[in-house]
Amino acid sequence: MTGPGTTVLAVHAHPDDETWATGAALSTLSALGCTVHLRVASGGEASEPGQTEVAARTRRAGRLASATAALGVHHWDWLDEGRWIDTAGHPSPRALTSARLEDLSGAIVQHVADINPDIMLTVGADGLTGHPDHILIHHAVRHATAHLPVPVTVFGAHLLHSDIARGHELLRAELGDTTIGSGRCTGSAVHTSLRTLTATAQAASARRTAVDHYSGGLGTARLADLLRTYPGRGDSLVLRGVHDAIGWGTERYCTYGTTLR
Repeated sequence: MTGPGTTVLAVHAHPDDETWATGAALSTLSALGCTVHLRVASGGEASEPGQTEVAARTRRAGRLASATAALGVHHWDWLDEGRWIDTAGHPSPRALTSARLEDLSGAIVQHVADINPDIMLTVGADGLTGHPDHILIHHAVRHATAHLPVPVTVFGAHLLHSDIARGHELLRAELGDTTIGSGRCTGSAVHTSLRTLTATAQAASARRTAVDHYSGGLGTARLADLLRTYPGRGDSLVLRGVHDAIGWGTERYCTYGTTLR
């Protein structure tokens, strides 16, 4: 059961992952009266080019604060501010991509001890989009929760192969054979363990608004209009097409752990 008295912790690699991967669930859980926390491993520095590291993280934090407010998240924070940075998946000494699993897991355990969540949300084993930072966070959450004294239910967000295909079909209708996305975002096979959340229109709208806080119009502009103004042709655009196709309130989850709390 979820509602007042239930504490939720979402853990993600970068600012905006919380919205694209778990935004409908976070909004829904908040509306049900749950207390919702978010922890983010890196500052999303790669998404704010032309800035110093600190300035980029500060700008991204402002976008994150607006997005989480739209979703109803009660409190967000970094896992360990400045320890790991977003380098768009390129290895370097402080890159999240290069982080040790045990270090990330240890940081997560500390936040879990402070928050004492009943439920945790993150991405599934394929990282939702195949991004190496996302995949690492999935494994770090699993590693952390495997060593807790009291089990916590973890929900990992997935997309299906068919979801990705439908998104690309929508985008091809507008862009023809233009290459869109990294090619890593392929989706998961249908599996009986996957559960589908169909959130309310209010939660779906909150998620679209949250996306807009990261890039104006990316969540709410008509797709045909957006494609004339939005310069990006990466995985964020793939996800926009996917959610237009399957519904902004639709999320799919695999469950890990048990409900023994």
